[in-house]
Amino acid sequence: MQTQWEYCELRLDIASGVMHNQYISFYRVNGQTEEVKITSRENAIARLGAEGWEMIGTAGSLMGDGGGLLIFFKRPISQTSDE
Repeated sequence: MQTQWEYCELRLDIASGVMHNQYISFYRVNGQTEEVKITSRENAIARLGAEGWEMIGTAGSLMGDGGGLLIFFKRPISQTSDE
């Protein structure tokens, strides 16, 4: 059986060199997206790792006014999950 994955992204919004928002968007198979506001990037990354999320890529930068940074994660969907 082929592994099925679920995905999330950690978004850091930056404008004029100032962090404005930090949150994680979880993308669900049923189409619902859940956004969770975070206050610490380091704690959020550690928690995602402890929950089985694996970083798979990044886009953007924390430098300058590029709009911010996206960090993408995935983890296998549990076969016993209701999703």
